[in-house]
Amino acid sequence: MRTRVTAVLVAHRGGEWLDQTIAGIAAQTRRPERLLAVANGGSRDLTEQLRSAAPERIISVPDRVSFGRAVQHAVETMPRETGDTSETGSIVEEWIWLLTEDSCPEPEALERILSIVQRAPSVAIAGPKLVDWDRPERIIELGQSLTRYGSRWLLRRQELDQQQYDHMQDVLGVGPVGMLVRRDVWEQLGGFDPALPVYDDGLDLSVRARLAGYRVEVAPGSRVRFAQSGIAGPRVDRSRSVMRAAHRQGRASHLHRRIVYAPALFAFFMWLGLPLLGVARVFWSLIREQPGQMLGEFTSAMRVFFHPAAIIASRRRIRRHSSAGWAAIRPLRVDPKSVRTARMIDREAILAAQGRRAPEIHFISSGGLAVLIGAVVLAAALCWWTLAQTSLSGGALAPLSPIGELWMHTRTIDGVPADPFAWVLAVLGTLTFWNPSHAVVLLFVASIPLAALGGWIWAAQLTGSRAGRALLGLGWAISPVLLGSLDSGRLPTLILAVVLPWLLLAATRCRESWSWAGTASLLAAVALACAPVLIPAAVVLLIVGLFSSLRGVTRVLATAIAPAVLFAPKAVQLVLNGRALDLLLDPGITPDYQPGTAWHLLIGFPEFGLEGWAGILDALGLGGPPATLLVGVLLVPIALLGLLGLFTSRVPVTILNTLLGGLGMITALAASQLRLVTEGAVSVPLWTGSGLALFWIALLSLAAVGCSALRRATTPVAVTALLAAAIAVAPLGFQLATANTGLRPGAEQMPALVQAAGVSDPSLRTLVLSAEGEHAVRARLVSGTGLRLDQLRTAAKSTEPTEEDRWVADLVGGLASTTDADLTEELQERHVGFVLLTAEGDPGERAQLQSVFDQQRALTSAGQTEHGLLWRAEIADSGAAAEDTGARLAGTSLSSSTLWWAQLIVLLGIVLLALPTGEVVERPRRRKRPSRRRQRVPAAGAGSGGGIGGAGDSEVAGSDGPRSEDPGAADPGPENPGSADPDPENPGADAPGAAETLSGETDSGVDEPAPDGGAENGGIHPGNANGGTR
Repeated sequence: MRTRVTAVLVAHRGGEWLDQTIAGIAAQTRRPERLLAVANGGSRDLTEQLRSAAPERIISVPDRVSFGRAVQHAVETMPRETGDTSETGSIVEEWIWLLTEDSCPEPEALERILSIVQRAPSVAIAGPKLVDWDRPERIIELGQSLTRYGSRWLLRRQELDQQQYDHMQDVLGVGPVGMLVRRDVWEQLGGFDPALPVYDDGLDLSVRARLAGYRVEVAPGSRVRFAQSGIAGPRVDRSRSVMRAAHRQGRASHLHRRIVYAPALFAFFMWLGLPLLGVARVFWSLIREQPGQMLGEFTSAMRVFFHPAAIIASRRRIRRHSSAGWAAIRPLRVDPKSVRTARMIDREAILAAQGRRAPEIHFISSGGLAVLIGAVVLAAALCWWTLAQTSLSGGALAPLSPIGELWMHTRTIDGVPADPFAWVLAVLGTLTFWNPSHAVVLLFVASIPLAALGGWIWAAQLTGSRAGRALLGLGWAISPVLLGSLDSGRLPTLILAVVLPWLLLAATRCRESWSWAGTASLLAAVALACAPVLIPAAVVLLIVGLFSSLRGVTRVLATAIAPAVLFAPKAVQLVLNGRALDLLLDPGITPDYQPGTAWHLLIGFPEFGLEGWAGILDALGLGGPPATLLVGVLLVPIALLGLLGLFTSRVPVTILNTLLGGLGMITALAASQLRLVTEGAVSVPLWTGSGLALFWIALLSLAAVGCSALRRATTPVAVTALLAAAIAVAPLGFQLATANTGLRPGAEQMPALVQAAGVSDPSLRTLVLSAEGEHAVRARLVSGTGLRLDQLRTAAKSTEPTEEDRWVADLVGGLASTTDADLTEELQERHVGFVLLTAEGDPGERAQLQSVFDQQRALTSAGQTEHGLLWRAEIADSGAAAEDTGARLAGTSLSSSTLWWAQLIVLLGIVLLALPTGEVVERPRRRKRPSRRRQRVPAAGAGSGGGIGGAGDSEVAGSDGPRSEDPGAADPGPENPGSADPDPENPGADAPGAAETLSGETDSGVDEPAPDGGAENGGIHPGNANGGTR
């Protein structure tokens, strides 16, 4: 039997690669008998270049089609052999050798692949060993297979060719490039499936050949250099747009094959469920940290769904020639264990190559566990008196509403948008949904250990010194900001102190992965919701992060999504009302306080008095200035270590912490002068502790790094600095340990009689009065059992009196007057059932008010309580009032409800993005652009009889015939073949390192790191304790 080979060369762009491919064909030790060239949508110059190969015929396709269609045009022009030849009388067996302009065969490629098929007559399809064009020692592909769930699996990917796989023969399938296929089998099976123009065309043809009873083998000795420019199969490109298009095309091919290969009944339901699958895969892409693939997942599913005719045609094509059955396929599938093992190895190799493997922090051996245990002991010593409580109130703290109302208060009510802090409280309260207030108590107790743990983890990114890590962890846990917030019940600052170290960790690593970016976005939203005064500092840090490096800019920008979504409704309303500065107002209760002087702030204490030191020294007769000097001296060791760290740390660490500390101090100084809200007749400045939190963690970070420069003296110096800092906050610690903080159980917020009435009627209101001085009374209305922290909205605060403020002022004036006016109707109108005159304030004014209230006909004395004097007022029907309150809570407008759902959906998306379940992807390496200028190579067959075939007739194909709906690879363009963005209907771009992995088909090679380090870690990054910046 004689073998006759026809080489089909498909070209599109021409140039340097095509010249080398033509030279490679001409240099074959066993040349093909015929060469057919296809100019697939190319120019006239391409046709002229193809003539240099002396092909038997040139088929010109005016509009570019897929590789399979181009080959089919060539096959249709091939003359058919009649069987016997007059010379030998032997039967001629025709084979088709498929090549592209970017696939250059080595001299023995055809000879060796022919030897494989000649030894086994049952082999109908054979494939070569594809090696990288620029690095021929690298194997790109050596056969293909299927996983259990029908995903394409490349048997060998980007490994060094050491002939370790040259024993391979039978495989499930091979790719289209370099494929040698018997002509009768090609025609019997109908060639490549038109529904698979880019991905899986060769694999599908191989599967159909197996089902028809033929064998498929690989010829490891036949090597073909392949540039993967997209003429056949997917195109490798670093462009993210091309990678996204490639993912969409690969996913569509995968879905099409799964439905085509499934039994009829299952196939129908699989097709019917494609829209739901597309939606599910959108969320899966988010979970896998590939937001760029979300649209492609949905559009690929819908593309297959709206082309049922292609599915039916493909199933008929299989059924028409299937004789061996799917049992012939099963042994050649790759087993799940091999898939898991290979992916695990590839993942670790990619992480190592990209420098993204997390450094070992040695939590136990480096002292992390000891720091945590010490912080737990300290928390138990300082907060023991809260362990038995289920809620707390007093200072800036108040209980939370029941879980339903708690989430309702995250909506816009009566046109007043909720504070972002309301979302934080809702999430916190949900942890103990049966009693949301208990979560506040648990956080109150756990804040010191959590802050110490976060500080230690952050320190582990900066230094390998055990003493330095302990200094940062414990120093942060006993900072005046944290302990002062515990003393005054400032819940927002407690939460800020807990999340700030983790936020710094996530923000400095957000370029590495979408998981870090999502985590940073959520933590930034929590931090800014608790401390809106830090918004200007956050904007500055975001701008610096963007301009510090062009790598990973999208991920850096993504960190602002969650804060922007939470603050958007409030910001828009305040800007429209001309109150933009009110965006910086502290959330929750804002008790009056005296901010520290500039010197107090510079040594890290937010309030005047240095948290008790001024009172102690005044009692000793030493006065205030020595207190500032004493505390300053106690903090000198930390300041000196910080100064040392400033000059010994890596440049990014120095820049980051200098910027962080400077912005924190500027924020604290500005907050002490900015008074945007009033409490009674007193204007209250913004809380300085939020800015000082940034200052403290920056100072401690530099001090931790400075410790590592002291070598043997590290531990003694760190211990000295910690002891001095502990002495500096000793008055605060003493107040906490003795429960002398002004905090009390939340059930004691109001008198027992009011509590009981409030439980049965939550809409009941109590007028709480405090005698501030002569003819000065502070008044506020409290609903139900008492004030709830989640009810407060800073957008409703104003330095100007509101309508309700004026009504309360008129009511208090009426109650305090000696006229005979009956105020019963006014009290009933606002559903005021009690009047409480607190025991605080001026005794004389209080006694005068008591005598006047006792004479009021609208009030009935309820006696003395532990909270003060109480009067009862006759109230209206409680059912109607409760109904009005419920309507107020539930009756938000349609636009407000839509906005709330939009906020919730975006936040849930960020949560999914933050999950550490991301796919590890290696972007393709940069490839040298091929020149369009032809190389000076000898024309095959030019004048010396070395040509293949005859005179090279030209023929225009496809002008009247059917054209592919989805043509082959995208045109890479005349100048830059590696950056063109393919049209959605033109599936040719590919980046197997990303697209194939994400579509569940295969991983890419991992032997060498990507040129850019893969992780895109430019800009300010603290690095790790043992190496340079990433």
